[in-house]
Amino acid sequence: MTNRIELSKFDAITEGTWEVIELPGGGIDIGVRYNNHGHKPVVNFTQRMGEQVKQIERDVADMNAIAAVPELIAELKRMYAREEELLDALRIIRDDLDDALEVYPTINQEDIVKVRNFANDASQ
Repeated sequence: MTNRIELSKFDAITEGTWEVIELPGGGIDIGVRYNNHGHKPVVNFTQRMGEQVKQIERDVADMNAIAAVPELIAELKRMYAREEELLDALRIIRDDLDDALEVYPTINQEDIVKVRNFANDASQ
C-alpha cells in the first residue's frame, strides 16, 4: 500500500526501551536506562526546561509519546506484516472463487460473485 510510513528510516534509532527519566538536578532525559546505573539519553531537557514541561499536561503527554516511539514502530511493523498476510489470504480467496465460477457453473453464482468482489476490493 502506498500510504504506509517507510519504517526502514527508523532502523538506526537507539535500541532498548525508551522512558522518561527525571534527573537529580531537575532535568529530564528521554532515553534508555541501564539497570539503574545510568542511561543513554535520546532527548535531553535542561533543568529549567524540565521543570517547565512537567507543569504542562500537553508537554508531559508529548514526552510520553516520544518515549513510546520504539514500541509504536515495532507495533506498526507487526501490523504491516499482518496486513500483508490478510491481503494474501484475500487474493487466494478471490482466485479460488474465480476458479469455482468456471468449474461449477451451476452453483449460485450471484453469491460467489459478491464474495469474490468483496475479496478483490479488499485486497487492492
